[in-house]
Amino acid sequence: MKKHYLLDELDFKNGSEEEQIRTRKVFEDLKKKSSNNETLLQREKDFLCTCLKLSQWDDGNIKDYKVCKDYEFKDLYLTYFHNNLEGPFIKVHKTEVFEVSEEEKIKDFAYLMKVADGWIKQIEIGNHTDPVLQELGIETRRDLKELNQKFSGLNRIFRRQKDEYKLRKDKLILQSKFIYLLVKSVIENNESQDFEIPFSNEIIEFTIYSLVHIISRHYAQPIKQNDDKTYHYDHFFPTELHIDLRNILLEIDKLNLININQKDNIIFKFKGVNYRLYIQKRYKQIKGVKGNIQIFRVQTFYPLYSEENLEMLKNHYTENKINDDLTLYTQK
Repeated sequence: MKKHYLLDELDFKNGSEEEQIRTRKVFEDLKKKSSNNETLLQREKDFLCTCLKLSQWDDGNIKDYKVCKDYEFKDLYLTYFHNNLEGPFIKVHKTEVFEVSEEEKIKDFAYLMKVADGWIKQIEIGNHTDPVLQELGIETRRDLKELNQKFSGLNRIFRRQKDEYKLRKDKLILQSKFIYLLVKSVIENNESQDFEIPFSNEIIEFTIYSLVHIISRHYAQPIKQNDDKTYHYDHFFPTELHIDLRNILLEIDKLNLININQKDNIIFKFKGVNYRLYIQKRYKQIKGVKGNIQIFRVQTFYPLYSEENLEMLKNHYTENKINDDLTLYTQK
């Protein structure tokens, strides 16, 4: 059988008998590879574990498979934290949809706290060979440091504040774990050239730093509870962010109005929402090349919502319409 399956091959296309046979063969192959401790990609693990969860055959349970540990975590994380711990909490098993009982909720939270205790040990390590974990560790330690500053001294003496601190800390740690698995999937599911954007006669790189930084700081507002940041709600999903930005920048570049060597940020309107994209010069080492080389890297990307920003755009920028969805702002 093949080494790894493509995304399209792991898609449940329809309910036909032919499709049932095809996906069953893929499932059996991945199940065998899992039993032989062969390496599976995140998407292959998700496919295998989804099949186990929904199968009406006697295929076993996700708890019986070591490769489903991450899947089980993601499933529980989304169950409880998708609405920021606001119930009712719904689960799906086989063909049954049900509301989580209080007993099961307590059991699930004990499991998630165990995951958090294990993950914080990884985050506290300052030097990782895994570049995703390295960048995510920096972001998470920064978030935890800011949280500690907010709950310093007397703020941790009283029971109510102690409980709130513990909850917010565990939220940050569990979100960090979820982001790690998400970023790993994005990297596995794309080719290296998908993260390179030709723009202004240069190449802009959407790096691991770019993805980790933007997802960590500008998504999941209820988890972060940081009013100093703005957050993405619509239009841009983390798994396709690099592709969406690439498509937008390619359209903007057709106007030939931005020289990336002279300007480090681009402001545009997409589907009625204003955004600022920072792109900065950085240096990196490439294997086989002596010394550091200069690159352009996506630094951060966030929406502009405030009245102050709207006034700034109105008074100091000109709108250059590209199409019905996209407008570029240039300084007057």
